Amino acid sequence: MKTTKGLLINDIELGFSPISAYHFSLLIRDKKFYQNVEDSHLYIIAQRKEITFHNFSLTKELILNFDICQEDNEKVINCSFPLDQENINPNLSKFIEIRIHNRKNTIEKKLPYPYNGTQAFSIQERDPHTNKTKIISWFSPDKLFLNHWRGNIRVNFSDSYSSMLDFNVHYVGKSTEQNICRRLSNHSTFQEILMTENALTFGNIPSNEIMLLLLRIMDNNTIVSWGHEASPEEMSDYILNYTLPSDKKISLDAEKALINHLQPAYNKILYNSFPSKDDLIHTDYHSVFLYAINDPISLIYEKGKIKGGKLGTGRDFISVEREKNQHN
Repeated sequence: MKTTKGLLINDIELGFSPISAYHFSLLIRDKKFYQNVEDSHLYIIAQRKEITFHNFSLTKELILNFDICQEDNEKVINCSFPLDQENINPNLSKFIEIRIHNRKNTIEKKLPYPYNGTQAFSIQERDPHTNKTKIISWFSPDKLFLNHWRGNIRVNFSDSYSSMLDFNVHYVGKSTEQNICRRLSNHSTFQEILMTENALTFGNIPSNEIMLLLLRIMDNNTIVSWGHEASPEEMSDYILNYTLPSDKKISLDAEKALINHLQPAYNKILYNSFPSKDDLIHTDYHSVFLYAINDPISLIYEKGKIKGGKLGTGRDFISVEREKNQHN
């Protein structure tokens, strides 16, 4: 056994905003999305009551106003979204248009203004000479939230959206040998969940509520100390030769830690004896691994809640020790 004592703190973050099963079925056809989640080796299949856009209006100053609502949640968040900003960067020599994406909007039955219950919208440019259009941004409520809390876009919200970021966990998985899109596009448990779980709200359908959380290793921080029994050779070996485990190795360990703690209903193997002698904690210099989610989402499971967030915001950790593992 290693004589070092120390922590390896592993921050996990969303590789993409939480996405519904329906939107995932559309996004996997997009090459940029496929490439964007290349380093996401963990995923959680969860469920949450649907969040949608309501009451759209666009001003002459290109400020898009709308509300965000969640089914069976009395809170209504009024939003003001300036479209003329750096990370959207519309070409003002062209017409700027909003395209509504709503599953209830069909050729036979058009959704009337103000387009309530819309799942997503696109910002697009239309060339006044050729009439050709180009989509420059796409937003679901979750993608809007994520880009806001990471500081990528400016949006004014009338209230906190934190209560809309609770996800009931059904399954935890990994994809270290292939792109996570390929893994989930033919995933039997994912399909089982879609067919088995009922919608949380009457009149809705599971594919609007079943959510995918695609996760990646964001960062690692190490703190190491040695006891009196440690030899100079061991200390020198660590300083000169130690390298952090790869993101794939940490993802494999993180998957087991999450399953062991959350005990998701659809995971057949629950790793009740984790960590075993072959797991990473017994081969690494560190005696304790900590896992935390760096985004302000919460994972709901039978025994409670794991809260994510930046360091210092009261987030929760899953602790894996050489002797035992526990949630602090």
